[in-house]
Amino acid sequence: MTLRAIMNENSPLTLVIMAAGLGSRFGGDKQVAALGPNGETMLELSTVSAYKAGFTQVVLVIRPELEVQLESLFCERVKPQVSPAFQYHFCYQSIGDLPDEALTHLDSFDHRLKPWGTAHALWCTRHKVKGLMAVINADDYYGDSAFELMAEGLRARPQEWMLVAYPMHLTLSEHGGVNRGVCRVEQGVLQGVAEWTEIQQKPEGLVGLCDGVSGSLKASTPVSMTCWGFSVDIFAIIEGALNQFIAEHGHEQRAECYLPNVIQQYMDSTRFNKQSNHELNVKQQARLIRVETAQEPWFGVTYPQDVAWVKDKLNELANNKNGVVA
Repeated sequence: MTLRAIMNENSPLTLVIMAAGLGSRFGGDKQVAALGPNGETMLELSTVSAYKAGFTQVVLVIRPELEVQLESLFCERVKPQVSPAFQYHFCYQSIGDLPDEALTHLDSFDHRLKPWGTAHALWCTRHKVKGLMAVINADDYYGDSAFELMAEGLRARPQEWMLVAYPMHLTLSEHGGVNRGVCRVEQGVLQGVAEWTEIQQKPEGLVGLCDGVSGSLKASTPVSMTCWGFSVDIFAIIEGALNQFIAEHGHEQRAECYLPNVIQQYMDSTRFNKQSNHELNVKQQARLIRVETAQEPWFGVTYPQDVAWVKDKLNELANNKNGVVA
């Protein structure tokens, strides 16, 4: 094994969990909902899976009022399952935590009803994350294989970014149509993500809407469920995106800067600069976004009625892993 391979194998991996959401449609804090077979939260299940894959710390983006409950969760439940050496850190998604240039566009934050979205949530972790990272949602179940694919890919190709996608058919809901980021992938590299809405199984097959136009989808189509892998270079990209976003939308009450949109804009700009033979700076250097596809079901909760279904599915998985026929 080469020195580079040894260094990559031993390089620290951080799991970033975005857990600051308000859960308005759910009617409560999904981050701490007991959904697993033994009352585990989704973020607890993800942390244990990530630890088994080789991640050495977790950084949680939270609201201050969740810290006491999550501190207790990690001390009493998570660390006993993993290792006393496993580290966890909390970051607040504060409305005022913005790049200096962005702050010049705002006199106050009195008009804001919420923080600035998922790209801003990741920005708030920049002082805690020093190396390679995976970024996920707190209220989704990804399965062991997602973190195994992420750890292997980040260490094998630290100069690239990653997306662990899921086949469309493993992400559908029994309660109606779903919205998904449909990925366009060529030779294992992400080319773009398009937002489709109201995707559901009908007698004629999988159908949904893209830009309001109905279309058909294959069951195997890869979709993004927010399971990204980055180096710390992502923070420079987000800084530029937040500066632009605040300049254009900073005085709106609810506008949000979404991480997938930032990544799509980044891919578009680097593609344009490459085609135009522009000299690139660190924010413009093209990084491949490698796509791996997990083969385990993904589960998420959006509405209260999702809870019973997700609990049943997680129990089935646990029973199957223990050799019990569910």
